[in-house]
Amino acid sequence: MRVTLFLIGLNAIVFILELLLGQEFIRFFSLVSVDALSGNYWQFLTYMFLHGDVRHITFNMFALLLFGAPVERRLGEKKFISLYLFSGIASSFFHIYLTGVSNIPMLGASGAVFGVLTAYGVLFPRNWVFIPPGIPLPSILAVAVFAVMQFFLGIFNLEEGVANFGHFGGIVAGLIFMLILKYIERRRGHEEHQFREFEFIWE
Repeated sequence: MRVTLFLIGLNAIVFILELLLGQEFIRFFSLVSVDALSGNYWQFLTYMFLHGDVRHITFNMFALLLFGAPVERRLGEKKFISLYLFSGIASSFFHIYLTGVSNIPMLGASGAVFGVLTAYGVLFPRNWVFIPPGIPLPSILAVAVFAVMQFFLGIFNLEEGVANFGHFGGIVAGLIFMLILKYIERRRGHEEHQFREFEFIWE
């Protein structure tokens, strides 16, 4: 779980920098879509390491530790960090596509964390998780519930100041990543099977 702990530590360090350096630092590294699409491309990556307040970062990092550790153990470090970054970046594009370009900053690891949660649901579909307000569900069903909730919360704008479409995008991205991964592994297994059946003589 080295990558999971590294990501939690990195988020904590960046949050301390936010407190020390203030709004200019936050504006420069958060996702301001009108700026990001005009050349500040780093914001598609850096925004996911910033957070709005202590509650925001605590919730995200707790979820990352809870779900990230078992997913990292199953996928391995390289695939896990790819999942995390892919989900976070895809989340930002979902948010922009569904809400439009604006000068309002977006920040937080939620999209990436939702991608990790989705991978957990795919890998451990029968494990029980609790969703607010404490309802136990099989993890794959919990992912589906979260996806529906975030989509409709975004449609009806029921949580002002929350990037629900970004959360939804993280779930979709996590699912896409896992489907691609399973396809690659299935194809590789098929090729290895064909190789084992091929007769040859060592020279």
